[in-house]
Amino acid sequence: MSRPAGGLRPILTLPGLDGYGPDDLPDVERTDGVPELRLALAQARAEQELGYRIPPVADPAAHPQEQLVEWTAAVNRHHTAILAADLDEHACVVDLVDHRLEAAIAATVATRSAEPAREEVAILVAVDGGRTGRAVGLAAEVLRERSADGGPAAGPTASDRALAWVAAQLGTDAAAQARAAVTVPTAHADAQTVTALIWLAAGAAG
Repeated sequence: MSRPAGGLRPILTLPGLDGYGPDDLPDVERTDGVPELRLALAQARAEQELGYRIPPVADPAAHPQEQLVEWTAAVNRHHTAILAADLDEHACVVDLVDHRLEAAIAATVATRSAEPAREEVAILVAVDGGRTGRAVGLAAEVLRERSADGGPAAGPTASDRALAWVAAQLGTDAAAQARAAVTVPTAHADAQTVTALIWLAAGAAG
């Protein structure tokens, strides 16, 4: 599933459903230029509410019309709430990272595939403007804390089990990347590092 490398597009463009133009947004004061970040957060909240996600580059014909209407309405509703709450950039990043990591871990466990983590990290990279930035860095910090706070990935035995799960379910290449990611300092973590740490978190939860 491809995504634009440099940013996020409006979720869908359909007759009567292309609801992200300036005339459709509430009359609230904007404090910064982070519309793509707020839209990404609205999509994440809609996914949590509905239990599914329609990608920004989705073919409308691949989804039932009722689902398209439901998804677009939910994204619009959350987008409106985010704008009205005037969430600052940092608050949006923290909220978005939390949503995207939980979605990535759950999807990796459910599908036994390496792709959900890559797709979710691609969203964070897009939010960072196509490069490693605050969203990717925060994701690395959260994943490190998850394994260090006495959670399911803490301790060498649990770590070995997580790596074994990655190797068995995602392949030996993914396991090698996960093993290497553990040694990367958080300050130097990039998209590949975060992707591999998500695989490890999935292995601990799987």
